[in-house]
Amino acid sequence: MKSFKRCFMFTAVISLLPLLLVSTIQAEERKISKEEKIAAAASKEAVDVSGIKQRAKLTEEQAINQLKFMMVKGWARMERQLVEQKTFQPFGLTLSPQGEFKPIFVSIADLEPGVNFRPEFVLNSVTETLKAVADSRTMWAVGVMYIQAKERPDGTHEQRIQVMTEHIAGWAHHWSYPFKITDGEVKLGAPVETDVKPVYFSKSK
Repeated sequence: MKSFKRCFMFTAVISLLPLLLVSTIQAEERKISKEEKIAAAASKEAVDVSGIKQRAKLTEEQAINQLKFMMVKGWARMERQLVEQKTFQPFGLTLSPQGEFKPIFVSIADLEPGVNFRPEFVLNSVTETLKAVADSRTMWAVGVMYIQAKERPDGTHEQRIQVMTEHIAGWAHHWSYPFKITDGEVKLGAPVETDVKPVYFSKSK
């Protein structure tokens, strides 16, 4: 376990490309009209993040739109797996100043033999990597997407897709979506949205 964490953080510090563990994926090439269901509060117009060059000039609305854009791209990353497997492993989200989305995920090959591939372990590994990305100040936004089960009063559980995002300009926004899978499609309920204080991009950094 310790050797894995050292290797993981070393990769994050030395190079962003090995850290991301991802090349261009075909899911991102698809039209995003369906994926935009997860960004119900987003503008109906396309979000253009490439035209804004300096983060100091960003308004809160522009920063949140960029976070929504990153979330939509993340939705495209996991939708097929969610439909086929009824779940997905936690993964990270990043957005560059040029508007390029890259996911961060932990693959089985990255784990030591005998390590349990539990979602809690994967989520912890992803968040540790996001800290390194934020410290590098090379990305304008970071986030994480995962499934959380919430217990109802009757003892049953409601699964929610949790999306936690932060922008380097100083804003952080979380979304919580109830969902179910019907006839091979993901059906989303109305999200709970929360503005929070940044953790990765804190003012002390």
